[in-house]
Amino acid sequence: MASKYAPKPHQQPLILKIHSISMSGLNVSCFLTRTRWDLSVLFANRNSVLEMSIHSFESSLYYNRSYPISCAVVEAIHLGPKKQRLVEMQFNNAQCGEEQPYVDDWVLEGMKEDEEKGIMSFVVGMELRVSYRTGILGWDYDLKTDCPKLDIDIVPGTGNGGVTFRQPKICFVHLRN
Repeated sequence: MASKYAPKPHQQPLILKIHSISMSGLNVSCFLTRTRWDLSVLFANRNSVLEMSIHSFESSLYYNRSYPISCAVVEAIHLGPKKQRLVEMQFNNAQCGEEQPYVDDWVLEGMKEDEEKGIMSFVVGMELRVSYRTGILGWDYDLKTDCPKLDIDIVPGTGNGGVTFRQPKICFVHLRN
């Protein structure tokens, strides 16, 4: 049923902004099993009528845009009209459950080289199931995010690094095919 209140595919009410990313315990020779990445992500509902429920989901962290290296599980999020919530996402070995992303040796070598240079790039991927409601009307959408590259500074030899962005990095949200 079409309605003037339904979210338009070209203008989703959901806004995602990455505020910071940090990394600790990077040890490439241990296949990243002890590494932890923490991201602060703002989930916001810019619509003044619709309530939004984001079902629990698994997010992936990619090294250099293409290579999945870790997972995070995020619990369901409810946002009322014109409301927002800052969510701390923790990517680590335990979040992936029993099945970890397979990381090729050459990817680990690339990470080791980047660690020596003092900078490393990551991208966050999310596929979301979002329910919008107003009164008795409701709509469900499968959404995908397109987040920008996140470059973090690494303190050589420590396996630690991070960055807090002056301007949060905006993830574009669109319908999943």
